[in-house]
Amino acid sequence: MAFGTPWAVGGGAQHEVEVARQQTHDSTGGAEGISLPGDLKVRPLATPGTKVRVAPGGAILVNRYPGGDGQSYTVRNDVEVEVPVTATGSAGGRSDLVVARVLDPQYEGQPPTDPSDFDYSMVEIIEGVPSSTMSARDLNLNYPAIGLARIDLPASTGTVEAAHLTDLRAMARPRRDPHLFTYALTAEDEPDWLNWPTGAPPDGEAWPNHFWHVDIPEWAQRVRIRAFWAQVRVEQKSPNNYGHLWVRIGTSANGFSSQHVNWDIATTGGITRQAWMVADDRSVPAEFRGTRQQVYLRGYLNNDNGNVPKLDMQSAISVDLEFYETRV
Repeated sequence: MAFGTPWAVGGGAQHEVEVARQQTHDSTGGAEGISLPGDLKVRPLATPGTKVRVAPGGAILVNRYPGGDGQSYTVRNDVEVEVPVTATGSAGGRSDLVVARVLDPQYEGQPPTDPSDFDYSMVEIIEGVPSSTMSARDLNLNYPAIGLARIDLPASTGTVEAAHLTDLRAMARPRRDPHLFTYALTAEDEPDWLNWPTGAPPDGEAWPNHFWHVDIPEWAQRVRIRAFWAQVRVEQKSPNNYGHLWVRIGTSANGFSSQHVNWDIATTGGITRQAWMVADDRSVPAEFRGTRQQVYLRGYLNNDNGNVPKLDMQSAISVDLEFYETRV
């Protein structure tokens, strides 16, 4: 069997829609979902009533028509739309699924009489779905659709409130920007970095006194943070030696931090080498997006009892940051 016309050759060649849909599928890795964080969000009416409103935006939908494997559609809603919701009766509540879907006459029947006046994509409500439904895939639909929200209405309810809505949107291709910063201490770093700094709670002090710089993407909504202090030298002279550690992005006066974690040495005797870690997932404040900021490790001692942790040439530090976006 001969190949179809490649996407996209010139000279007046005719291109099959299947090849165009394949190009969309391949270029997106078969992903599906909304295009940008706020796209197609389902909310109640400004004054709650018998409809829901769906925000403008775009999405990618995998072709789930029989025979449509390896193809995807892109859809776009240019204006906010309102969709009616059927009230429940006194017999009981109901769960509905709000979906964005494609209606392709190639698979669903004869072409429309007027191709320029036909809804090839739309938002619609599938009534009476299981209350555990989290995706259009749960319903095994034989057409392209993605779930936007689930509406869980109690009995005898016609007004849709925010509490009735569960946001089910997922981004098709969320952006991520990972950074791994490492540093191995050397002889030149001693003795300035050797001992724990004297900074007091709650602000503490940089430990060690080393900074990296990171360019935070303008689109970054959240950041995953993980940091290690490797081979920290601890001489256990007396018990009950403890303190706090965290990662700081920005300056001590103008920045944001990971959660604080504790280290605690409760025994005595000998010298040990320990590995300490901080991990967090937190929101990036809007004023820091699109800016360059310093990144460093920070901490303070609550009580040292003569057991001051130390960094030396056998120690190393690292910070792993991943900025990412998600639905809003």
